[in-house]
Amino acid sequence: MLSKLKFIDPDTELNIEDIPDEIIANTYKYQVTDKAERILQNIIKFSSEFSLNVWEERLESIPLSNISEMYILASIVEKETALKREKPIIAGVFFNRIKSKMRLQSDPTVEFSLTRGEKKLNRKLYRKDLKFISEFNTYINHGLPPSIICFPGIDSLIAVSKPYRSDYKYFVSKNLRGEHFFSTNYKEHLENIRAAKNAK
Repeated sequence: MLSKLKFIDPDTELNIEDIPDEIIANTYKYQVTDKAERILQNIIKFSSEFSLNVWEERLESIPLSNISEMYILASIVEKETALKREKPIIAGVFFNRIKSKMRLQSDPTVEFSLTRGEKKLNRKLYRKDLKFISEFNTYINHGLPPSIICFPGIDSLIAVSKPYRSDYKYFVSKNLRGEHFFSTNYKEHLENIRAAKNAK
């Protein structure tokens, strides 16, 4: 939960406002005696060095201008799927939408718009939610949100830097394992939605 994230020790309290967006969600080693500032500095250092390397090795064809944009899209991919093998495919879908001047239409950005990342929505999205006015809602706004919607992991950053090349523009969850159907056009997408409903 972005706005509630805190690193606490007896001497200091660091709020999310003190923490940059460009942080990688990962497992970090530290000692129980390490102060919050040192832990945070190590996380920032790793994140900065790793993401710079990922950015420098990215496919030059991806339509992103900087590392910040890479983090924003990676945060959306992070929320869309937990499956490592699907992350590059979903990243590729979003790039195809960008190139086609489509909206990203990502459900997690709507959820973030409704909760501001302070809590889980704990319900399915309603059709009316897709029209919720927010600069983070990619159903009503073109392009990327203004900032991350979560801290992305390594796999999501790499997926965005080296997306799977396809003609896919749509995807829908097909089972409780988190797998998705992918399609190239809206007609196929509707068929996949029906198949997903029948499978559940």
